[in-house]
Amino acid sequence: MQSSGPRLKNGVDLQLQSAFQDQNWSTVVRLAERRAKMANDPYYEIKAGSSWKCLLTDCPPQVLKVCAESQLDDPAAKYAAMTALHAYVKDGTVIRDADGIDLLEWATRDLLEEDDFHQTLGSLRVRAAKASPKDKNQTTRCLESCLLHWDLVSAQQIAALIDKSHPQERAFLFWNIAITHLLAISPQSVPEKKKLYGMLAQKQIERAAQATEQAEDGKALPPRSIQTEEEILLLYEIVGAHGTAADFDRLLQSSRFNPVEQLRQCRKDALFYTTKKLCKDENWQRLFDVCRDSLSVSDDKGELTLQASDWDIWRFFITAASRIQDSDAQAIGTVQDLLLKVSKAADSKPIYKRNVMLARVSASFQLLESEGPDTVNTSPSSLRLRELVKYINNQGTYPSCFDDVQLFVEQLDAGGIDYLAHHHFPSQEQSDSLPELRKQVLALKLRYFAATCPQTYTTTSTTSEQQVPRQTRFKAIFQACMLLHKYISSLSSYSSASTRDVQSEVSLLAASSLIELAHQLPSSIPTTESAQYLVQALLLLQQQLKSTPKHSQICLLLVQLHLRLASAPEALAAWKALDIKNTIMDSLAPLFYDRISTVVPGLISPLTNAGWQLTSSIKTHYQTSLKMRMPRRLIDAFQDGSYSSVLTVPQYIEDLRVSCTRAMSLVESMRSERLLGVSDTDLFSDSRFTEIRDGTTMHEIIDYGSFPSWNHSASPTIYQQLQLGPAPSNRRAHLSLLAEAFQQTLAYTPPSFYKVPVAGSAADQKYVIESLSQIANSFSKFLPGPASAFTASELQYFEVVSLLASLVPLCADRVAGLNELVAQLGSAITASIDSQRDYLAALASGPEIGNATSLLQSLHRLVLLRDTAVATRNASQWIANFNEKQKERDRSGQSNLPKDVVAQMKALGVAADEALKQCKTWIMRLTQDTKSGGVIERDIKKFVYGGEEGKLLQGIVTDSTVFDLVGSWRKSLAGWQGVHWQ
Repeated sequence: MQSSGPRLKNGVDLQLQSAFQDQNWSTVVRLAERRAKMANDPYYEIKAGSSWKCLLTDCPPQVLKVCAESQLDDPAAKYAAMTALHAYVKDGTVIRDADGIDLLEWATRDLLEEDDFHQTLGSLRVRAAKASPKDKNQTTRCLESCLLHWDLVSAQQIAALIDKSHPQERAFLFWNIAITHLLAISPQSVPEKKKLYGMLAQKQIERAAQATEQAEDGKALPPRSIQTEEEILLLYEIVGAHGTAADFDRLLQSSRFNPVEQLRQCRKDALFYTTKKLCKDENWQRLFDVCRDSLSVSDDKGELTLQASDWDIWRFFITAASRIQDSDAQAIGTVQDLLLKVSKAADSKPIYKRNVMLARVSASFQLLESEGPDTVNTSPSSLRLRELVKYINNQGTYPSCFDDVQLFVEQLDAGGIDYLAHHHFPSQEQSDSLPELRKQVLALKLRYFAATCPQTYTTTSTTSEQQVPRQTRFKAIFQACMLLHKYISSLSSYSSASTRDVQSEVSLLAASSLIELAHQLPSSIPTTESAQYLVQALLLLQQQLKSTPKHSQICLLLVQLHLRLASAPEALAAWKALDIKNTIMDSLAPLFYDRISTVVPGLISPLTNAGWQLTSSIKTHYQTSLKMRMPRRLIDAFQDGSYSSVLTVPQYIEDLRVSCTRAMSLVESMRSERLLGVSDTDLFSDSRFTEIRDGTTMHEIIDYGSFPSWNHSASPTIYQQLQLGPAPSNRRAHLSLLAEAFQQTLAYTPPSFYKVPVAGSAADQKYVIESLSQIANSFSKFLPGPASAFTASELQYFEVVSLLASLVPLCADRVAGLNELVAQLGSAITASIDSQRDYLAALASGPEIGNATSLLQSLHRLVLLRDTAVATRNASQWIANFNEKQKERDRSGQSNLPKDVVAQMKALGVAADEALKQCKTWIMRLTQDTKSGGVIERDIKKFVYGGEEGKLLQGIVTDSTVFDLVGSWRKSLAGWQGVHWQ
């Protein structure tokens, strides 16, 4: 329903208000016109040059009239408000009433581009504020509007005016400073003025800081002074952004605002900002001094407060010491002395003990040179390993211990890693003590980590010789995990949440070992053995989820495993269990949505309620968050004096607007609709497409932080092995949108009842040719680059679409040497289709369950082959139709395409049709394989419980869990039945 618009102010007669609220626009026009003629209120007026024209009400009738006219069905009247707006701007008109401008803003909301706000409504807002600078309500409303539309140039003028008009309102001072700073770092400010605005913001806030420093102790601070922690953070941000190194150094020496003094007042944020900036600037000496002084802060009794004893501060301190130790011989001694003092103080404050012990480990790795091997005769010999062992012995019962030591373990030599993995934890009888169980889990994690470390393998001449010990290690880890898993199930304390959480970690380790045994990357060729390991890992985690529902790490791995194996309904169930909130949707949604339409097109079909909800939820998130250029919470942050939010919200919103995830949500919806023959979404009018230009750099963000991370950094992580392909990227987002634009441009057909006139047909052809030329040009900008950004199928698809986008205009223009060009392009396109077909044909060559599971893992390739074939067929068909219409227009035959070109187009069409038929055959085969009595149902138990690893799963994974997977495959393939292959 169309919005009824803003509320009219008090004083407008009831009849007019009622008509406005009822959206009776013709009545509003008539009543507003009558009111303008009858009333005579000089308070509200429009000033145009030197002449004054009365606006006769609190809500100006002339403005109200044109705004109401713009809501009428009359096409000419639709632009009444836009016409009036441009006239007001051009004539220098001053609308003194903010309500009148609100009406204009509402009436032009669908017609005025956001980029034009500054020159139109922004200009009127500035004039209104200047006309009534003392009217706090009116000026702040104008400021809010400019901020919501992110017109910083106008907002800065209004903020400066408000501050000048209300000098005793301290909030307005900092609004002015913050907005001036935002303008200085914004592309809205021309380069020659950026420095000026930055200098202005810095001088203003330094003046406020000076007022605070000069205030006498015990007396109230003056209004125009810095008083709150948020204002202090704003001071640091502005001096850090616009000041010189000397300016920032002076701030660090300020008696009131230096980070150490702020720490004494229990304010840590200034310290955190300082350490990050000094590290970024590589000002190691100053960073060392600040960290030392902060860690040395004591109370009135002379005892260390440990307020700064966070791990991040210790990390910065030790890093700085390592950088200056050559120039400052006392640096290492200072760190050691401080560690000794803090260690004694931390003994009475266990909350800080972990950080201090971790700092000791870090210092031994970074500040002391290794005097030899880490072990001698399988015993720790180096100081760094001994310190690491002390930490593990003390903290090994905590779940976070492995994450704490992982980076340090990675720096050990092969002997040191082997000691921790296989010798440090002695073999002992099983214990039902929770701390002892956690130590056993830690030992398994270290064994797992060692198995992924390249330096723990002996370098040999062949890959196969390296592979045997690797497989053996992971098999042994899996066996140890399953023994511990069964033991935990037998404990009397098994019903407790803590014990089950330990078992969940054991299940994750066991499943991760199976995934490592599969040794599959998205680019790997699926094999029966690898599929067996992946299915076993999936079922183990699925079974564990029944004991620990909504376990986030298990759910995340299950989402990826189910999608990898094309078990989409179960993937959806695991995704829903995560209950992802909108605030983190942008960074987590790709884990489920990315490439989902290539695995199960029917899952996000707009034809089903569930599919519509899936696509709608993510689309609505962006629509709500990006309804205006900036959200209302930015205004709330200003009003609350939360300047840290004021500075971060705009960047977050701008990143959200150009997010790869936002583009992905459109691509997945469009592809699903195309596959199912639905056309609900108009790509060319969707803001997710229209707001993206070739020059737009898409924001790449995906959060893997919740995944298990027990691998060596040189080894692919678990999520890298399981995902369908590389993470969303700027290049892939652009190319995916361009490919959808290509598909929609060629796929459009007018309704059957509409007879296209000859002139209209020619115009349509011209539109297609020009559009495809632009698409081809854009493809040439993003296609070159590393192939690692795409799956192999995506790269082939993008390459073919790029060739086709060039081929159509070439044929339409009948360029010189067309025969040779078409022959080369046609050969490349055919070769791409054939190579994709051959790959899939090899996987589907046998009748066994291994072939079926391999083909299930390759549905992404199948969909991309289908899209490649459809694009080829549509392009060749369009060229053939174009040639036929040219024949009709030109009977002489001079405009006809050469016969060889026409033959080549027919050949491309035939190749595409054959590929589509083959794709349909493979889906029909999978459907038969998953039916009751099919090869999958018949052999699934043998497949799951086969081999050494499968035997260990017996008694843990139930048959019902196994057949739930088979049922999920059936549902997934049922979603393929609506896919169009013709």
